Amino acid sequence: MQNSTIAKLALTAAVLVAGVAFFAKSASTSTQHYQMVDQLLASDMSKLGDSQLKVHGWVVAGTIKEKIVNQETIRTFVLHKDGKKIRVFSKGPKPDTFKDQSEVVATGTIVSAASMAQMAASLDTRIESEMGYVVDATELMAKCPSKYEGAQANKKLDEDPKFK
Repeated sequence: MQNSTIAKLALTAAVLVAGVAFFAKSASTSTQHYQMVDQLLASDMSKLGDSQLKVHGWVVAGTIKEKIVNQETIRTFVLHKDGKKIRVFSKGPKPDTFKDQSEVVATGTIVSAASMAQMAASLDTRIESEMGYVVDATELMAKCPSKYEGAQANKKLDEDPKFK
C-alpha cells in the first residue's frame, strides 16, 4: 500500500513539473514585445530575430504607397515618433482609419531591409532605414482621434439640458 502511495505522489509531482514547464515555455514563446518607434530604434534590433512585436507610431504624411500585385494589396509606409522613423511593409486588408498622420500599431517581425527589396521595388520606393531593418507587418491597427473626439463632443451636447 505504501509503494502505491509513493508512486501516486511521484506521478503527481511529475505531472505538475511537466505542466509548469509547458506553461513557462508556451508563455515565453508567445509573448509579443510592444515598443514605440523611438524605443525600438534605440534597442539592438538584431537580437529580436523572428519574434513577434508590436510597433507603435504615427504615419509620416505622404509615405503610404499601395499597389495590387497578383490580386493582393501590398503597401509600405513610414512610422515615426520623436524624430525616429522606421519603414513598414504589409499585405492584405487595412483598417478604415488608416491614413496619413494616423496613430498605428503594426504587428509583425523585424527583418533586414534587404529582404524587402523586391516588395519595395514593386511599390517604386526606396528603403531608407537608420538601422538597416524594417517591419514586416501581418496586422495593422489604426486610431483616428478626431473621429472619437467628435463623438465625445456630440455626447456632451446630448447630455446638456439646454438641448433636451
